[in-house]
Amino acid sequence: MNDRLHSPTEMGQIWQLTQHQSAEQPSGLALEETGHNPDQQARWDNELFLRKTFEQNADAGISLLFRQYYALLCSHAIRYVSSKAIAEDIVSDIFYEFHADLRYQSITTSYRAYLFTAVRNRAFDHVRAEMRHTTSLDKADSIAAHITQSPDSITQYEELYHDVENAINAMPLKRRQIYVMHRFEGKKYQEIADELHLSLRTIEAHIYQAMRQIQNTLKGKWLMILFVISQFYFLAT
Repeated sequence: MNDRLHSPTEMGQIWQLTQHQSAEQPSGLALEETGHNPDQQARWDNELFLRKTFEQNADAGISLLFRQYYALLCSHAIRYVSSKAIAEDIVSDIFYEFHADLRYQSITTSYRAYLFTAVRNRAFDHVRAEMRHTTSLDKADSIAAHITQSPDSITQYEELYHDVENAINAMPLKRRQIYVMHRFEGKKYQEIADELHLSLRTIEAHIYQAMRQIQNTLKGKWLMILFVISQFYFLAT
């Protein structure tokens, strides 16, 4: 067996080589394998195949698992951290630990359920760390603990995410394009201005208007808005 471990950076390189295969993977984001549906048997067959692959060759197993779930897990993570780069780092770290720490040997749920839960929990760890920069330590720990321990809180958080997503989709095309480039692609104002051949002041105006639109959408929402606002209003200029 080849015992060389893939680092998080190498995981990203593997993804670049196999990205075209992601369209063939399941699209569901469920954390638990509950209920009866036509896809359930196929999902469990796939789980058994993955486990047998890990038993025979852990490197082959992690590569197969990575191809199947990397894109889905990044999409899941970005719902919480609102940054593509951070989401990719979180997912790559989870895969690396899954392999390097031999966690696949002790998982009692499905690999899929473990990965989605691990990514979500790591995203909340990131939330807690970021909130310490914008609020008091006690308040950050209190809010983050409430999120991670309460299923209702997770549901409310995801509802807020969809509210923000709807607000972005309702923006005029150019405003939406600029906002997505800034918040989800991590581009700075000047980079966007250069790429779109617009003035820096125009970019700033579009971002300001986009944030106002999101703020109006989130008025009167649940307390978790404190975090959402801190994420969407932090300008990395």
